[in-house]
Amino acid sequence: MKKTTKILLLIALSSILLISCEDNPTDGPRGYKYNEGNLPESPVNLEDFNTIYDDYNATAPSLGKLIPFCFSSNRDSYGQEFDVIYQPMNVDFDKTSGILKVTNKYANWDGLADNFEVIKKGIGEINTVGNEFGPYLIAKYDFNDLYFTLLYASDFTGNFEINFTSNKNNPDFSAMKPVEFLNSKFDDLYPSFNSDKSKIYFCSNRDDGNFNIYYANIPNPENDYEAILSNTNYHSIVKESNISSIADDKCPFVYNNILVFTSNRAGGFGGFDLYYCKFENNNWGEPINFGAKINSEFDEYRPILLDEEVSYKETMMVFSSNRTGGKGGFDLYYVGVSIE
Repeated sequence: MKKTTKILLLIALSSILLISCEDNPTDGPRGYKYNEGNLPESPVNLEDFNTIYDDYNATAPSLGKLIPFCFSSNRDSYGQEFDVIYQPMNVDFDKTSGILKVTNKYANWDGLADNFEVIKKGIGEINTVGNEFGPYLIAKYDFNDLYFTLLYASDFTGNFEINFTSNKNNPDFSAMKPVEFLNSKFDDLYPSFNSDKSKIYFCSNRDDGNFNIYYANIPNPENDYEAILSNTNYHSIVKESNISSIADDKCPFVYNNILVFTSNRAGGFGGFDLYYCKFENNNWGEPINFGAKINSEFDEYRPILLDEEVSYKETMMVFSSNRTGGKGGFDLYYVGVSIE
């Protein structure tokens, strides 16, 4: 990318992020930064993103109203292998009508679509004839440039292993690389950094056959994700005992001081339910079920939290479920959650 293009990109993105930090009463009816906006209390089907096949395992970094959205789907193989797919997510709240629309368009992206379409090149590096699950997308500025790191898990070599690709040093993305210090001879999936990037959480069935939530401490003062994830040195893997249970606990995702995950532990509403816990006094608190408004008798899977700039009281949670009323298989849903 030429220097001029870098500067223009930084100015445009900085302007968008500045708007996302200040309520602007002059931005007209299409603006939606925290001015009486509300998110739905009950899950809403993300119709633009779903098909008759399985669509789940979403990820997106919080960049305000810019939401580069990745998820796993078996649509391209007509219900067989899962690949990672990229689509833009546009959240449009009309202050005049109060109507909230979530679409897979580049509306309101201020000419920045090409800078995010590059994510498709990264996806081209990772999809195989195996299954690619649990993508986790990181966006980072580096010397006025924007680059992406994409983590995911694949069973192409047998058991699920956590891998990554990045376009920091290669504009077309590096070839897939394993995150060796996280992987074992068992299934390892759903990586997620904590808020200060000092730990990386994931789930694995390495101990007792059930899935538990683990983390590794990450010395990462420069936030150089490619260097950290390429590290082949030994890292101590710690089971998060405050969260893990005797059931299957999977899909950890950290947003600020909140960790959301899915579990089929006793006391839920059926199948896998969504839970959250807060980080307080240097520990994760007791997991709390999101309740009957969000969970169902079916499976709720891989929750993520996003700052979508609609409501200052709620955060958008995206998850997947095979509940009735969807397009088929697992569908993606969104809902507003308020975690005190």
